[in-house]
Amino acid sequence: MTYAHDHHTSNRQPSFQGNRIGVLLFNLGGPETLDDVYPFLLNLFSDPEIFRVPRLLQPLIARIVARRRAPTSRSYYAQIGGGSPLRKITSDQASSLERILNAGESGKEYKVVVAMRYAPPRIEEALVALDGFKPDHLVFLPLYPQRSKTTTRSSFMEALEAISKGFPKLADLPRTVIPAYPVESNYIAALSGTIAEKIRDVPEDEPATILFSAHGIPEFMVTKEGDPYQKDTESTCQAAEAYLRREFPHRKLVFSLAYQSRVGPLKWLGPETKATIVSLAEKGTKNLILVPVSFVSDHQETLYEMDILYRDLASTLPLKRFLRAPALNTRQDFISGLQTLVTSALSGEKTSCQDCSCRCGGCP
Repeated sequence: MTYAHDHHTSNRQPSFQGNRIGVLLFNLGGPETLDDVYPFLLNLFSDPEIFRVPRLLQPLIARIVARRRAPTSRSYYAQIGGGSPLRKITSDQASSLERILNAGESGKEYKVVVAMRYAPPRIEEALVALDGFKPDHLVFLPLYPQRSKTTTRSSFMEALEAISKGFPKLADLPRTVIPAYPVESNYIAALSGTIAEKIRDVPEDEPATILFSAHGIPEFMVTKEGDPYQKDTESTCQAAEAYLRREFPHRKLVFSLAYQSRVGPLKWLGPETKATIVSLAEKGTKNLILVPVSFVSDHQETLYEMDILYRDLASTLPLKRFLRAPALNTRQDFISGLQTLVTSALSGEKTSCQDCSCRCGGCP
């Protein structure tokens, strides 16, 4: 497998002393019902990190685009149960993480709150909950393993602005930021574990092709603005590939990376997942394992695009098996990995990035 970028180096964070730690667990959010689709899209297209239009015109254009996109988006959500499960999954992740953090013997008390960028519970709601907890230290923990202006920076900057405007007690607290964890060992082990489950469903004497599928972003964000997302994504795939080759030293495994969910007329990162599935099948691939690499939770991109759209496509191709690795969701090894990220970052044992191209507030 060929990658365009190498893994970045990183820098040590200082340790701290504190007993009440508030953890903001960031994700994008999703509409829980079909009635929530338009408000979700409106919030999404109102974000200048996502939708680049003149600022003065953004409120108007966001309303127009959201209104036009809503009927199609509703049809997608209707096919996966009438809404996104992301809020429940993220809430379960937060509860599980809080439970194992508080089960430790550090003497510290943790409160983990969900902070969604575009749907309830929004970031301000999360800050209200943390303010009532009266923490003496804050931790920013994204459920985006790979950094991007469209996710990490957008969420972090929204939180920092909300804190500075309405939460003076929180603004005065020391803050530990975990900007990303694209090659963190526990994350890679958990991700690789989901893939290993599907590799075992393929007979040992048959080759298996693992297709990592990541959410795309416009190419200019990487080539002209230095967004680190592609580099981080490729680093994750490299690390998972190495892990699986050690796990299955005698298996014939082929690895590839593609990007999905592109919209609009701009050129996005490629190759595109749909075209890659077709190309692999035409070149003789028989056992294809699709892996959601930048998605740690099930939502529209896994449940509709992967499980319906791409599966329907695969049924028309000369594939013998089309398998989809499960999202991490509340897997115990993934939640334990998040716990390690938090405790290690607080103790100064782990590192944070020194690459400021994302300008997410995570650099020391």
